[in-house]
Amino acid sequence: MGTGLEVIEEHGDTASASEDVPRYGSLAWLGLQEHVTVQGRELPSVHRVTGLRLLTDEERGKRCAVIRANGAQCGAPGTRLYGVCLVHAGGGSDPRSIAPQGHAAMARLRVRRQLLGVGPRNVANPRALARLAAQERAEDIAAALLAPLDDRKLSSLEAQGAARTILGETFPLSTATIEVDLPSDAAQVGAMGWADMQALAARLLEP
Repeated sequence: MGTGLEVIEEHGDTASASEDVPRYGSLAWLGLQEHVTVQGRELPSVHRVTGLRLLTDEERGKRCAVIRANGAQCGAPGTRLYGVCLVHAGGGSDPRSIAPQGHAAMARLRVRRQLLGVGPRNVANPRALARLAAQERAEDIAAALLAPLDDRKLSSLEAQGAARTILGETFPLSTATIEVDLPSDAAQVGAMGWADMQALAARLLEP
């Protein structure tokens, strides 16, 4: 029985130890990392401000002290401990956990590009990029197209016009042009044989 109690106590110690481990990317986890001095600030060694300028506490206000490469200040709130946001301090989600999500998003984008015919040669084409953006917001575009039907301020004629526009965009009428050689007078019609008349009828009935 003594051995069994020892096993239970050992398992309990392991569980409590795992609960004490800070979550990856949290402020508590950052506090356990080695710290370095960057432009007068003590930051975790895993920080993400390399090559970026840092504002002083007076300059940054309540926002992150990082000035991005484009010259704009990071809009995230700065942490009290570091003066920069959690992400620039080196925290946030574990890159290993979000990598599969990134790969899945890239795969979806690649499929959309293939469906819309957007390749390397026309990737800078504004119309091609607009098609990608339109597909991404297809539901919003459809809702905007149907919105006039719910506008009570429209008169009946305006509502009918909106309905015709919607039908024209969603169920456009298809037209076809058929060219058929017909006899020009009764004599030529009388001279047609049975096979010629069947062939003419078949051409007229072609979809």
